Amino acid sequence: MMGPRFSIITITMNDRAGLAETHERVAAQTCGDFEWLVIDGASSDGTLGYLRQLTQPNCKWISEPDGGLYDAMNKGLDRAAGQYVIFMNSGDKFAGSDVLSRIANALDKRGEDRDLLFGDALEETARGALLLKRARSASHVTYGMFTHHQAMLYARRAIAGMRYDSTYVIAGDYDFTCRLLARGASSLYLGFPVSINKRAGLSEKKAGIGRRENLAIQKTVLKLGLARRATNYAAFLGSSFMRTHLRGLYDLIRFRQDIPLNGSPLKG
Repeated sequence: MMGPRFSIITITMNDRAGLAETHERVAAQTCGDFEWLVIDGASSDGTLGYLRQLTQPNCKWISEPDGGLYDAMNKGLDRAAGQYVIFMNSGDKFAGSDVLSRIANALDKRGEDRDLLFGDALEETARGALLLKRARSASHVTYGMFTHHQAMLYARRAIAGMRYDSTYVIAGDYDFTCRLLARGASSLYLGFPVSINKRAGLSEKKAGIGRRENLAIQKTVLKLGLARRATNYAAFLGSSFMRTHLRGLYDLIRFRQDIPLNGSPLKG
């Protein structure tokens, strides 16, 4: 029996409120050709009770201890049956109710599958405004992630046998994407926002750890030389300084400003 077109995988741990936000946007999708897999790390904040109330036939969940974020993500991959897999973790949201429909239409229009699909991302500020972070080209992977992980969809046939390396603290998603592209994977830029992510996530809070892991991946997976990795590190230091000390200027350079949560920009 053929599986659904999309597998949406949500990792959660003691974030019932964030899970509810994610659920709202998943349930609102106008394209119903998906399964929603929730991998809960044995939460103790009422998440289990919330999961037991979910009645959608396309929702499956487990609640058990795990070995961390990437171990939980691998559990999701082990259970996924969709043609394309996207991680929309607890607190993350689709950028509109028509996101999956637009992705399906893009695939149908091209008449061919791609190994990796990716779009833009929206970052939500503390005051509720959205900043549009446009994706860079997939070739930017030699510098770092070219869009948010939640704005990327992987063809399940292309990642067969691949799993996230749970030894990473921050950069497991970067490692996973680099390994896929290093295989010669094809990609498609969708041209519209896919996800909404709250600002100051784990990757920003532990940016130093993430950058060290990125540099190691660039050496071992992408085979970048010392000079190129040194250039990348210098660029990271400059970007990190701007984010910390010149945040307003950084936002003006990197983002399109003040996109309302319920405005038309959510539709691209």
